[in-house]
Amino acid sequence: MNEDITRRAFLAGLGVAAGGVMASRAEPAPTQPAPVEAPRERDPFLGTGGAPLVVGEPCLQAPGETSMGVSWAVSGLAKGVVEYADNPAMEGAKTAKSGGYGLVPIDVEALQVRLTGLKSATQYWYRTITTPFTDYSNIYDAKLGEPVVSAVHTFTTPGVAAKARFCVINDTHRRWKPFQMAVRKIKELSPSVVIWNGDATNTTQRKKTAVETFLAPPIKDRDWQAGIPVFFVSGNHDFRGSWISKKEEVVLPRDPAERRGEEWDLKWNFAQRLGDMALIGLDTGEDKPDAHPKWFGLANFEPYRKAQAKWLRRELARPEIASAKHKIVFCHIPLYADPASVDYPHDGVKIDPEDYAWWSRECAALWGPILDEAGVELVVCGHTHRFRFDPPAPGRRWAQVVGGGPEQGPGRFPTVIEGFIEDGRLRLVVHDVLGDRIVFSAAL
Repeated sequence: MNEDITRRAFLAGLGVAAGGVMASRAEPAPTQPAPVEAPRERDPFLGTGGAPLVVGEPCLQAPGETSMGVSWAVSGLAKGVVEYADNPAMEGAKTAKSGGYGLVPIDVEALQVRLTGLKSATQYWYRTITTPFTDYSNIYDAKLGEPVVSAVHTFTTPGVAAKARFCVINDTHRRWKPFQMAVRKIKELSPSVVIWNGDATNTTQRKKTAVETFLAPPIKDRDWQAGIPVFFVSGNHDFRGSWISKKEEVVLPRDPAERRGEEWDLKWNFAQRLGDMALIGLDTGEDKPDAHPKWFGLANFEPYRKAQAKWLRRELARPEIASAKHKIVFCHIPLYADPASVDYPHDGVKIDPEDYAWWSRECAALWGPILDEAGVELVVCGHTHRFRFDPPAPGRRWAQVVGGGPEQGPGRFPTVIEGFIEDGRLRLVVHDVLGDRIVFSAAL
């Protein structure tokens, strides 16, 4: 009896199972549509494919007494040259290609040309000529599009006979509204050169970000660098990001002919006469010690600062620089903080995960005595995002001025720092470009 019941139950179970299988075969699951492959983007290095080429305004960079850098943004694969002459009609114009010997560089985002063999304190006129590659899939069958010719712009090389007037911006941090305010003030003041004193960037992971920052900012006055040469001084943020070690693809360093072998990595340091002034650019580097865990072993700034000390002593001793009546140094992180200030303990030498430098004790120790010996009159800094002026004091012959940052609020405002010669003295003027007022003016 029990055996019969068990058998019937077993067979019934088989029937249910079989019915389930049959039902499955009778009603097949609906088929899924085949995945649609997304269209592949065209490799930009194969050419523009006939798309219109957008060419940015030229930007003057790394000025020298006998050289001038020109960089500009492009929207696709292109080659570029600069035509230049010593007259506005461009009669007898010369043509300069990008790069050095051998193959001329081409690029899909930015082009660079360095003019050399120029005359000191001399006005030149120039224009860029940019030609797209519509097809570069095969070097022997490459096809060119129509050249894009810029307007004619002008610049004057620095030198002993040049007009002695500079402007400084710092800590712009890709904040475009205050940046536009600063650019408008610079165009109004019409200096001979601008020193971009660090923290132009935040963190740079792509070349596109650097191109926008330095060459094609989304502001009204994009042509501001077409006639005013810019010296660039790195800030701590200008070392951050996986791409930023290649920033010379966008920001031209100093002419290699002006650098000794042991100074090869001092790419943006400069010592340049501008009339009675000598302008000296130094790089304070990052704002934490090299051993700080946040650098993952990538930082090597302490030897860099020591190498700059040797360079600084040698440059200040050059007759052309030593003979300047007014010597001004530009660096991003301040070299001085009052011992009574809340900034003073934050000196950049402690390995503290929560701390960073408000001033650089290491740079002050390495460079300060050299500045005193050479009679440097002024050090211009940024980094703290708050304007302040420190007059000379016992043990420190030089004054220090610190520019404001991009913040717009009580006690915080972006600045343009202006320097020029007035009655034989260095006049320092600090402009609050948010309030459109002068917050400091003194003859040093």
